[in-house]
Amino acid sequence: MKRKVERIGKTIVSGLVISGLVLGNGAFVQAERVKKMESVYVNADASGNAKKITVSDWLKNAGIGATVKDQSSLKDIVNVKGDESFEQNGEGVDWKAGQEDIYYEGTTDKELPVGVSVSYELDGVEMSAEEILGKSGKVKIKVSYTNHSKVNKKIDGEKQQLYTPFLMATGVILPTETFSDVEVDHGKVVNEGSNNIVIGFGLPGMADSLGVDGDVAEKLPEAFEITANVTDFSLGNTITYASASILSDLEIEDDDTLEELEDSLEELVDSSEELVKGSHTLSDSLGELKEKFAQYENGEKELNDGITTLEKSGNKLMKGVKEYTSGVDTLAKGTKDYVGGAKQITSGSRNLYNAVKGMPNSYKEFSDGIRQYTNGVDVLAKKETADQLKGGASSVSAGISKLNSGLSELESSYDNDTKLIAALKAQVAQIEDEVQKQTVLAYVDKLEELSKGQKESVGALVKATGAQSELKTGADQVAAGVGKVFAGASELSSKSEALRSADGKMTASIQSLVSNIQKLKEGGDKLSANDKKLLAGANKILKSSKVVNRGGRQLVQGAGKLKKGSDALDKATGEVAEGIGKLDDGADELYDGMKRFDSEGIQEINTRYEEDFADLKDRLSALLDVSKEYNNFSGIHENMDGEVKFIIETEEISKEEE
Repeated sequence: MKRKVERIGKTIVSGLVISGLVLGNGAFVQAERVKKMESVYVNADASGNAKKITVSDWLKNAGIGATVKDQSSLKDIVNVKGDESFEQNGEGVDWKAGQEDIYYEGTTDKELPVGVSVSYELDGVEMSAEEILGKSGKVKIKVSYTNHSKVNKKIDGEKQQLYTPFLMATGVILPTETFSDVEVDHGKVVNEGSNNIVIGFGLPGMADSLGVDGDVAEKLPEAFEITANVTDFSLGNTITYASASILSDLEIEDDDTLEELEDSLEELVDSSEELVKGSHTLSDSLGELKEKFAQYENGEKELNDGITTLEKSGNKLMKGVKEYTSGVDTLAKGTKDYVGGAKQITSGSRNLYNAVKGMPNSYKEFSDGIRQYTNGVDVLAKKETADQLKGGASSVSAGISKLNSGLSELESSYDNDTKLIAALKAQVAQIEDEVQKQTVLAYVDKLEELSKGQKESVGALVKATGAQSELKTGADQVAAGVGKVFAGASELSSKSEALRSADGKMTASIQSLVSNIQKLKEGGDKLSANDKKLLAGANKILKSSKVVNRGGRQLVQGAGKLKKGSDALDKATGEVAEGIGKLDDGADELYDGMKRFDSEGIQEINTRYEEDFADLKDRLSALLDVSKEYNNFSGIHENMDGEVKFIIETEEISKEEE
């Protein structure tokens, strides 16, 4: 914001010099309205004290009627370019203009709104104009400006005292024969061979009116100093020009560019806040998904442990079957061996049932986790959430483009400076006095240099916010990244139903498996309780032992396949969990980054705008009104437009000719 205020200060200075050098702006006056162009000539002593004030008035476009009503406090009014007569009644002056413009002048002792004082110092010692004449050494000439014109204006609801915005510029000619190593702090030194032409400027009261200080205030000086080495000091007349029409000549009445900047800033702040909200929603949703998927992981682990137990129990079952069939084979050797084998079968079936009876409940937790996970993914992939984030990111990009457009318009407005400078050069070419012509041309060169530098500064801002700038491409990348995140979520959501379907089938299979094993256990219990009956049927069981063996092998093989599938599911679950973790971490980083970008970037810009630039804008607007209102010195009729400038000429410091 500080740089922005400095650029505005430079713009004001450029506009001041331009408006000050344009002697008349009649091309922009409506033909049907009279404009009073007033020039106040002040003859002052070598220190700047006024001795005589002469006012020259030009009633431009006065030939629109037979009589032109004017108002003036001047004395000794004289028509200087025609024979038109007038009648004066107090301050009312009626001119018989006919078809001609009126040129007249008079005198006044009215207090001037601005003043200039010149002080002299030689080798560090302050001296008067009379004392320094003819001396040699290191000289310092200080030209100070004063502004006595103040008005009260309301700014942001409070009454503020503002100075009328005068530009004051002084020209000094220092011959190279007696002056060397000439420097000036607020101005320009132009060497044209036999003379050093020094042009300095000041804006008395401008820094106070704008409420600025420090480096910015230094660019709005109220004095300037000339230093040089001098031999046999003498000094010709100095000419000081002062004008209050600086801001109106800058043509910022509509303030379109500043208003567009303010609108773009508000839109950028709103978009940033929406983007922060969207990234927060994404972070919360992924955090919830991560939590639910952790529950799913626990359920899946328990299922895997259950299947591992099932596999091991299947091996035990196969061993028991083998032992059982072996017992049947040795049934003929004795009932004791048979009963022992039956007990082993019963024990194996009980162990198997104990291993799998909790499986349905364990798998239910796993199944609930799957459904919570898929529901979370479906919520994440909703179009409303995607549209909200995409819209916020697009608004940021659009706000940057709009800001770039406003800056481009401001850049193109500098073409008007080129036209003004060209018009000024054309007027200067008509000046017959060569010294005067070179003096004014030096002003023009300074104008051209200032205008070019200002335009380059604005051009740099246009480039910094352009379509290929880092700021614009960064905003576009954020918008594209949001789309990729939701594309991934949509792809996961498309597979949610298939995962839920597979889960339903697994639930039914496990319930059937446990039911069968329960029946096997119950059969084992009955088998143990009916050993005598089984002993009697040993021969029948022996015949079917091959079938039992084959079924046991199939059960073991099925349990092995189930274990492999469970291991694969466990691995896939880990990979999904890792992916969700990374996605959640990324969403958290996105949210933290957006919060930091909003609080440290967008909101800081907005705060600085509201604290610094908004107040400066209000003060500039008030000063624009003051600039328009100060349109005369000696008086003006209410039906006229007006413009006034002051020319203060100091006496030369020289030895009297003998």
